[in-house]
Amino acid sequence: MAESKGVRVEVIDRQGQLHHIDARAQEKNIMQALFDAGQDIEAVCGGCCSCATCHVYVDTQWLPLLPARSENETMLLEYSQHYDERRSRLSCQIPLSAELDGIGVELAPQD
Repeated sequence: MAESKGVRVEVIDRQGQLHHIDARAQEKNIMQALFDAGQDIEAVCGGCCSCATCHVYVDTQWLPLLPARSENETMLLEYSQHYDERRSRLSCQIPLSAELDGIGVELAPQD
């Protein structure tokens, strides 16, 4: 069985530093890739879309490739003082896929 190619994630941390993460096939979403790479992301709920501690800003060129926000995700993000209506997403709601190879995200400031 051939090993699946990882997905590269470009991350800007809260200090403005760029990091290149090679997400592994077993990581099902961006949140897990960020967490496993030691990025400063709490992910308190473990990816259940119930806490918003994995809030990121997605580079606008990647937005058309993402699934639409659910009502629950939108509600959680709107409560953040750092909500950006266009770019804010919960990283637990962005599934990893080959078409997202090279996606750019920025960790949102903590509330």
